[in-house]
Amino acid sequence: MDEYQLEIQAIRATLGKLRADEADPELIEDYEAQVRILVALYTAATETLEAGRTDPRLRAVLAELGFGGWAMESVYSFVYDAALDMDESGHDLAARVGQTDFVGALLSAE
Repeated sequence: MDEYQLEIQAIRATLGKLRADEADPELIEDYEAQVRILVALYTAATETLEAGRTDPRLRAVLAELGFGGWAMESVYSFVYDAALDMDESGHDLAARVGQTDFVGALLSAE
């Protein structure tokens, strides 16, 4: 289990405690959204990382963009930064991340 999965697991544990304690629904909703976003980012980074194992162009572009070598930390940083640049016009960030082709985004930056 890597650091990203541990973070997600910790937030899920906090969320479970909040639900058990019948905390403020708004606070619970905030934690649920945070989990959805982190899971979407992690999934996107993992999928992009896997694609780069067989496509050297992805590795080269990531390095050229200044994110470093082909490792989870570097790919996650790229996905995270790209997600921050997404238009926030009323749509769920987790859904937008899940619908984004980060492999294509890297290749288009080539």
